[in-house]
Amino acid sequence: MVLLVLYIKCELENIGSITFPGNIQYLFDVKDAQSDEVKTGVYLCADEIAEIDGSKGDANFVMRFPGCKKQCTVTFTDVKGLTRDTYTAEDSGTFVPIRAFDCRGLEIVNWTPTEGVVVKSGKSTTWENVDLGDDPDGWFEYCEKQGESVGITELAFEFRKHKV
Repeated sequence: MVLLVLYIKCELENIGSITFPGNIQYLFDVKDAQSDEVKTGVYLCADEIAEIDGSKGDANFVMRFPGCKKQCTVTFTDVKGLTRDTYTAEDSGTFVPIRAFDCRGLEIVNWTPTEGVVVKSGKSTTWENVDLGDDPDGWFEYCEKQGESVGITELAFEFRKHKV
């Protein structure tokens, strides 16, 4: 089986960690694996479960592209020893695998950061429900405990295939 893994990279200034909780919604663009048809603005969440027609199985996301008889599915999965939900200060400037997806009949082609992440400063000030996609220049705040500004800049991502 081949999984699609979302890797992120960013520069952290006085940030201890960014956590991607299991219940946040990811905003993706998906492409039909059999054609050039693309659907933009698709929200996926690991907490949502949908039944697959004609199957006893389920997935986190189920859809059909127009004119396609088969359903396409996406299932969130963890890859032991690879994926993790936290990007730390030590990771700053390097790609880290955050989430893995078992995609059937479609490909995820783009990720748009949305709200829901938890950011902690080096002194443990916590900001919840942060939107990393709100400002193209980055996310910035002031940490009272540290007495200095904190920031997340140069957010980048890529998808890599991972064989299991």
